[in-house]
Amino acid sequence: MLTKVKQLHPLLEPYLWGNMVAQFCKKKTALHEQDDVVDKAYFIGTGYIMIYYLHDGKKHVLRICGPDEIIAGKSFMTGKESRYYVEAVKDSYLLVVTARQMQVAYETIPETEELARLVLASFEEKELKRDEMIRKGGEESVLHFYTTYPDLLPPGKIIKDADIASYLMMGVTALKRHRKALGFIVVLSLFRLQSYFFAC
Repeated sequence: MLTKVKQLHPLLEPYLWGNMVAQFCKKKTALHEQDDVVDKAYFIGTGYIMIYYLHDGKKHVLRICGPDEIIAGKSFMTGKESRYYVEAVKDSYLLVVTARQMQVAYETIPETEELARLVLASFEEKELKRDEMIRKGGEESVLHFYTTYPDLLPPGKIIKDADIASYLMMGVTALKRHRKALGFIVVLSLFRLQSYFFAC
């Protein structure tokens, strides 16, 4: 993931491997509560992390992040309280680095702080793409979502429909209706993907 953003300084990769700690979330795990200072960044090896907030008792999912993504938001960079919950779903494998460890890297390894800024900029680009996808609405949004995260099928196995519907800014009934209408397309796409890997 990082090398897609910028070539790493030769000292950074061994520093990260020497300091990052593995965390396996056997069950759904709250990593940070709303109003916490998020003092850790997460690289997702397998599984998913959801970022959401509560308003009037209702859960609003802002981001669903999957394998090879890095979670290091504004609170991690600024040390200020976060407005969001950060939660790992069941059976997620994460690599974790603390804000203090990254501060040492900023101070001792050239170009690390620039890399962090570029990573945050890439998050913004993903958010723009997500917004474009959601604005399309209906079946197109649902198809894009499951094309991006095909292992979230079958429905409800990893992430609840209510959370996916919230992320896509639609009702659960609409999500189910669109998914049903697209069912044969999704299955066909997955079959082609599996056939490709078996052929390799």
